[in-house]
Amino acid sequence: MQAAFKNEFLAVVLTSAPAAGTVDEGHCIRRGSPEHGDATTNFSRAGELGFMQPPALEGQSTFASSLTPQVSSLTQQRVFEGRSTFVDALRGIAALSVACYHIFRYGPLPGPAAEVVPRVLQVWFDHGWIGVQVFFVISGFVIAYSVRDARITPGYVGNYALRRSIRLDPPYWTTIAVVMLVHWIFHLHLGFKTPLDVPTPMEPPLSGKVLLAHLFYVQNILGYENLSAGFWTLCIEVQFYLMYVIGLGIAQRLSLREARANGRADSIAMLALFGPLALLSLFLWNLKLGGPAGSADWIMHFFCMFFLGCSAWWALDRRVPAAVFWGYVGLVAVRVGWRWSLDLTIALVAGVAIYVLGRRGRLGTALNYRWVQYLGRISYSLYLIHFPVAHVVTTLGHEHMIVNHSVTPWGAAACLLVALLTSIAAAHVLYTFVEAPSMRFATRLKRGPSPQR
Repeated sequence: MQAAFKNEFLAVVLTSAPAAGTVDEGHCIRRGSPEHGDATTNFSRAGELGFMQPPALEGQSTFASSLTPQVSSLTQQRVFEGRSTFVDALRGIAALSVACYHIFRYGPLPGPAAEVVPRVLQVWFDHGWIGVQVFFVISGFVIAYSVRDARITPGYVGNYALRRSIRLDPPYWTTIAVVMLVHWIFHLHLGFKTPLDVPTPMEPPLSGKVLLAHLFYVQNILGYENLSAGFWTLCIEVQFYLMYVIGLGIAQRLSLREARANGRADSIAMLALFGPLALLSLFLWNLKLGGPAGSADWIMHFFCMFFLGCSAWWALDRRVPAAVFWGYVGLVAVRVGWRWSLDLTIALVAGVAIYVLGRRGRLGTALNYRWVQYLGRISYSLYLIHFPVAHVVTTLGHEHMIVNHSVTPWGAAACLLVALLTSIAAAHVLYTFVEAPSMRFATRLKRGPSPQR
């Protein structure tokens, strides 16, 4: 039975992610009140294998058996080599959307530029903040995949947290250093506004406590404003990483004996633990009800979006029946119909798209265009660095126009475009020299699967 059970599932998708994402229904920059999974999406190759039909677990009830996916041993699913091109493309487009939202929204130049920017682009820029919802769904999907075979122990949690830290911290801390450098030069030496002044001056002012809180992703929980746009979403991501891996460990211990022996959590335990939290998030906490848990400073406000990604992976991996995923999709649709929410709608579309393409074996081939794959690769770095870099370019550009009495619509639009291109170039540098080495180092620390007992 154990040998058959070990071969029951086929890997379909990715291994890492970001992070990260942005926003709370229209506000990418949060000052104390309202992205990336990992930035890389590598996939394991499994070839074209049949699914083993999992036997009923020993002592399993009829109800439990109904939750165990029944998959024919003749079922074939095409799997791919390398990266998930579709997920990377989503990540790249989401990061670019967030960058455009910030660049074309804040500062003195978007107003004049709006006179010549095509309307369709303005609509995209105005709603670019929805990229964060895509990031949240991707993170749920990626993290559920990345720990799919892990036996969660205190040692594993420690190793996992260390790898997440090594993966996320260096690019994040480097961006904080860039923000501090820009603030020091602009504020103390040039008298210009700094990233800390946008959209309003930071309150309370910059201090050692604020910096320390940022280093540990707790600035919003402690009531501090963010040093740069989008930093708040990293706090939500980190909360989700820890919540999911610890919750999975609890689910493994609540699972039936056969599943525990194979280091897995059965479907009943996973749904019993995470399902109620997703429903409470969807119908209570996401509406900012239910006390502190409803605050956008906490994961529970957004967990309903992460759960779309988690349940998509579980269904693709046959850990839960497809009906569980589609049932939750239906509940999200009911919630959107009851209280319209663009961010939930975007999350719903992203989750369904990932699942459907996964079922069709297209996650490794869809949207495989060089430019969007490049953006996906540098998406975490772009998400982090674009705001301080763009602030420098637009501020200096505007000052030059003022001196020359030449603030024109075309000049403003050109300056914003240069800010976007410079941000992408800065993201390339940050990815090459900071993020990619951090990823490689974190990968070397990854534990192999725990031995079966």
